[in-house]
Amino acid sequence: MSTTLADLPDINDLVDVTLDSRAEPLAAVISAVTPETVLLREPMDRTGRIVRPETGERGLLVWGEGSQLKQAPIAVLETSGAPAPTWLIRLTAQPERTQRRSFVRANVSMPVVVRHEGVDLEIAAVDLSEGGMRCYTGSDVTFGRGDSVVAEFDPGRVISASATVVRMRRGDEERPTELGLRFTDLKMGEADEIRRYVFRQLHEQRRRGTG
Repeated sequence: MSTTLADLPDINDLVDVTLDSRAEPLAAVISAVTPETVLLREPMDRTGRIVRPETGERGLLVWGEGSQLKQAPIAVLETSGAPAPTWLIRLTAQPERTQRRSFVRANVSMPVVVRHEGVDLEIAAVDLSEGGMRCYTGSDVTFGRGDSVVAEFDPGRVISASATVVRMRRGDEERPTELGLRFTDLKMGEADEIRRYVFRQLHEQRRRGTG
């Protein structure tokens, strides 16, 4: 296999990595790159926990944005723990273009305004990714599953994102209503803003030692 540096992510890029042993992708930062190996810094799950796999474990690395999104299968060569958690990995096949990624999520506590047919509903997002958000509200909800809405929130700058309601579990006197929103038309810059916010939240959760 002949891989050049031009085929690989850049140092300090945010990347996603999915291990064969885990359902959800992890977030990491590129620390060093050679044609043979890639060093990942601080690979974290959605709660901010550092993940340290077994040597030899395999998975998938995904990087880039939009039409430049790439992926490649990987094998873990070695890992190190605190104070600088890293994975040294190698690509086991050539990178190739891809159109889909499994979104890295973070637990959040974020106010969101959901707009539907001219009516605003204030809700609270409890997890967030480039793909969408899961939210709760104690207010009456006038829309339902399958409806199109606009979600307005601020992960660093105000974003008004078109979304579809993909989950709805109506509450009662003892529990709030749960909503699942899937973004349908994020611009590249908005997706990048959300990714940076998600990564900051993972770092903050790790710093606090929560999750």
